[in-house]
Amino acid sequence: MASAKTLTPAEISMIKGMLSLAPRPKDQQILAHFTRPDRDLNHRVIGQIRKTARTGAIAPASETAVRAFMIANRLRPHQDASDFAKISPGPTGSKIDLRFLLLDWWPVGQGLFSSGALLAENGFRFNWVYDCGTSAKDSFLTAAIGDCQSRWSSLGMSKIDLAILSHFDHDHISGFTRLVRSAPIGTILLPYLTQLQRLVLALQQGVSADDAEFGFYLDPVGYLRGLEGGEIGDIVFVLPSDPDDGVPPAPLDPVPDYPGSPEVRLKYPRTDAPEATDDVHSQTAANLRVYYLERRGVITVPFVWEFLPYNDASVLPKVTKAFEVQASRLMKDLLTKPAARAVTLAALKSLYIKHFGKSSKNQNLISLFVYSGPLDQSAPLLWQDSDRPIGLRTGGNRFAQMYTGDGTLGAGKQTADLENHYRPGNRLSRAGVLQVMHHGAEGNWHSGLAPILNPEASIFSSDPDHKKLKHPNAAVLRDFWPYHPVQVDQALGLHIVCAF
Repeated sequence: MASAKTLTPAEISMIKGMLSLAPRPKDQQILAHFTRPDRDLNHRVIGQIRKTARTGAIAPASETAVRAFMIANRLRPHQDASDFAKISPGPTGSKIDLRFLLLDWWPVGQGLFSSGALLAENGFRFNWVYDCGTSAKDSFLTAAIGDCQSRWSSLGMSKIDLAILSHFDHDHISGFTRLVRSAPIGTILLPYLTQLQRLVLALQQGVSADDAEFGFYLDPVGYLRGLEGGEIGDIVFVLPSDPDDGVPPAPLDPVPDYPGSPEVRLKYPRTDAPEATDDVHSQTAANLRVYYLERRGVITVPFVWEFLPYNDASVLPKVTKAFEVQASRLMKDLLTKPAARAVTLAALKSLYIKHFGKSSKNQNLISLFVYSGPLDQSAPLLWQDSDRPIGLRTGGNRFAQMYTGDGTLGAGKQTADLENHYRPGNRLSRAGVLQVMHHGAEGNWHSGLAPILNPEASIFSSDPDHKKLKHPNAAVLRDFWPYHPVQVDQALGLHIVCAF
């Protein structure tokens, strides 16, 4: 049996940190993290660490480091404790503070539910969600939401700091109501669409006037605010991007010794509501804490992280003046005559088909792209571990993420506009973790796109066994094959723990 003498200072520091947790793990649970095929530990080790003078000079690892270590050990056993409890040389054995990044793509089948969290040893905490929905069995989503909340609860997180919805399709929003009701949300980020555009989306999704989700399409702010048990801070709309707007600013300078307050207030530039909007929520925005992100605006988590959204409006159906005039009359009836909503919605659908036809190519493909990454452009990835093979490399700085939802990147101008938007700060080149557009659908991609984006890991969140869709498409998968494709489906997720 091995004794405390065989443990490294980092392992002793980590065990001391575990002994300080509340609730405190059992001795056997603690030792399981340090037992290896070539080293068997017994319960006497815990007593030796408590009492032996040899370990007295080694400080306990922080709760943040301990929690990150325990999560990483579940992904891959026998983690090196020195990666988490950085002990400097010398008799004092003082610690070097680390920042941890947790990224999760949860197994929900044909849909998307992704989350991230930032932890620092000075107490800083921040988390986010990007989409939460599925068209597969709802039980997959229920289990994933429960696992996500359990993970965050173990890290001392009781709220969602930022929730992002890329667009309004069912397989991206079907679980969002549960998220709102399950935990307070600091900020919700949505792509801006006019009421007419949202109702067209509802028609394309087959949403009826009797469906609970119809209220979300009619008035998303009123719907979200009206959810029983929900607690929402700000609702922020991202206006359509336009190349004439110029490019976003480069990242702010990071602050090395940022304040350790666990309470984080996002910072972002605001602008006025669009002049021509006829939305219900725009009339009462001042009372509902509804805001509009300034074009090219960057959302900053002081003083560590940033989110840069991109709302490509070029994919919206081009409506004629005649369609707008006729549709506006029907929309007025939807708002003022609730009893006749089913009939009015059917009339709006007929009007839509008359102008656009039934072809799927006319589907509204708008989706909010979001870059998520550190303010420090040179921050290196100190190490990473995941439960699936990925291409992230220690020592590099390409651990930022690019979320795409169901976005489209066609050849030529569409991809060039995206590149231009993310050029400042080399954001696109630093986005090594890519969520591939629309589950890997061929219609949202063009040949040769993968080398342009050049990701370290390419994540396909889909159900390859879906009877109809069969995502990802074989041609898309071949294009991304050299870029570490990872399939996230109803059985397997992807979970990553990093330090930087």
